[in-house]
Amino acid sequence: MKASLIIPFYKDLEALEIILLALNRQSAKNQFEVIIAEDDDAAATKTFLSRTRTALHYPLFHSTQPDEGYQRSKALNNGIRMANNELIIFTDGDCIPHRHFIKAYLHRAAPQYLLYGRRVNLGPQYSQKVRTQKKLDPLQWHKLIWSDSNRTAEGLYLPWYPQALKSKRQPWGCNMGILKENLLAINGFDEDYREWGPEDLDLYSRLIQSGCSSYSLKYEAIIYHLYHTSKGLPEVVQRGQELYQRKMEAGIIFCMNGLIKQP
Repeated sequence: MKASLIIPFYKDLEALEIILLALNRQSAKNQFEVIIAEDDDAAATKTFLSRTRTALHYPLFHSTQPDEGYQRSKALNNGIRMANNELIIFTDGDCIPHRHFIKAYLHRAAPQYLLYGRRVNLGPQYSQKVRTQKKLDPLQWHKLIWSDSNRTAEGLYLPWYPQALKSKRQPWGCNMGILKENLLAINGFDEDYREWGPEDLDLYSRLIQSGCSSYSLKYEAIIYHLYHTSKGLPEVVQRGQELYQRKMEAGIIFCMNGLIKQP
C-alpha cells in the first residue's frame, strides 16, 4: 500500500517550504505522493513548486481553483480526485510532519479505519524561530519542552504505547487518514461549508455513521503546528456549528455537494 498526502494550502509559502523539507526526510521512502490542494490559483505558488520540485524525493502534484472566498472543502475534494494511492492522509499547510508521520499511517491502515494523530502547538516565538531558520532541528522534544510551545507531550514518539491507554478524542483534520474507498463511499468533503468551521468534524461524523471506526495514532503520527491567531470569528464559528447541527439532524451520510454533485 502507498499513501497520498493532501495538504490544503493558501498563500503561506514560507510554511510550505518547511513542510516539503520535512517530507523529504520521511522514513517511508518511495511510499507516498504529495498533493498541494490550493484554495487559490496563485502564480507565486506555481513558480515556487516548479523551482522546488526537482529537489524532492517524492512525486508532487498541485490542484488549484479560483480564489472566491473560503473553499477548503472544495480544495480537499480536488486533492482526493487527484490522488493515485489507496490511503489518503490529510494535514494542513501550517503543520510540519515528524519523520515517521507517513510510516505510522501506512503501518496502521486498514479498511474502514479512520486514523488520527495529534499535534504539538508551537508557540509564537518558537514558530518564528522555525520559520526563520528553515531547519527541523528545533523540532526535537527535549528542545520543545523549554520553548513557549504547548501540548509538547504530544511530540513524544512512542509507537509501542498501548491503544487502550490513549485518550479517545475526536480527530482533527490536520492529522487524519483513511482509505480512499471509504471517502468515496460518503462523497468526500461537504462543500456547503464556505466559512472557516467544522468541515472536518462533518467528514468524521459521516465516516463513523457509514460504519468506520476511529483509531488513535497518538505518539506515532506527530505534527508540529505553527502558531497563528484564530481564523474563526465568533459569529463565523456559530454559523458553522448551526450548519453542522442541521446536517447531523438530517442524517445524510452521502453528502449532496461533495465529490459528486447531487441534483
